[in-house]
Amino acid sequence: MEITILEKQQIVEETKQDKIVEETKSQEKEQQTQQLETHQPQQLSFKKKNTSVDYKYICIKKDQFDISMVYLNYLSLQQKKFIEIIYKSPSVFLDGLFFKTPLISHKDIIIYYKDTKYNCLNNPTLKLLLNYKDHSAFINILRSIDEYISNYINKYSTEIENNLQTYYNDYRSLLNFNYEQIIKFKYNNIIELHMKSYLEPSMITKIETNKDNINYNFTFNISNIYFSNNNNLLPLVKCNKCEVIT
Repeated sequence: MEITILEKQQIVEETKQDKIVEETKSQEKEQQTQQLETHQPQQLSFKKKNTSVDYKYICIKKDQFDISMVYLNYLSLQQKKFIEIIYKSPSVFLDGLFFKTPLISHKDIIIYYKDTKYNCLNNPTLKLLLNYKDHSAFINILRSIDEYISNYINKYSTEIENNLQTYYNDYRSLLNFNYEQIIKFKYNNIIELHMKSYLEPSMITKIETNKDNINYNFTFNISNIYFSNNNNLLPLVKCNKCEVIT
C-alpha cells in the first residue's frame, strides 16, 4: 500500500514531535538532578548555620539603622521591673539593639570596677572614649536612641507609674527619676560610652595588660531600661564580645 506525500509529512512531523518530547523530558530530568544537587547542600548548610549562630552576636548595620524600627514595651513591667527594647524591621526581629563599635584604640579604653576590693567577683564597666569628629555617625545613632527613650517615658509616664504601683507597690513619680543617657558627654567633643562587661576574664586581663598600639571592636546590646532604687532610669548596655584588630 503506497503512502501519500501528505501521510509521509505527517509521519515526519510526528517523529519530530516525539524527539522533542524525549529531549524535553531528558532536559527536565537533568534540571531536576542539578537542582537536587545544588539545593541539598544549601539545606544542610542552613541547618548547620542555624545551630551554630550565636544570637547575641547578630548586629544591626549602622548605615541601615532606622530609629522608627525601635519599640519600647512598658507592658513588660507586668512580669519584670524593666521596660524592654525591641528592634523590629521587615527583615529582622531582635530583643534588644545589637551593635558593633567603631575601632577603639587601646588608649581610649578604661576598665572600671565598682568594688576594687572584690573586682574578680563582679563584672567591670568598660568606658570607651569616642571622638565626635571621628565617630559622629555612630554617636548620632546612640543619641537618637536616647531621645526616643526619653520621649517614650514622658509620653507613657502615667501608664508606667500605674504598672509600678500595681505590680511592685512602687509609688515613686517618674518626675523624680533621672534618665541616665547611653552616651555621656565629657569635654572637647569627647563622648563616653559605658558598657557592662560580659567578656571572659582572660579578655579583660588582655586589655588591661596590653601595652601595644592595638585597636578593638566591641559587640554590645541595649536590652532593657531598669528602675534603680536611687531614682535612676538605666538602659542596660552589655558588652558580649571583643575582637582584637592588629
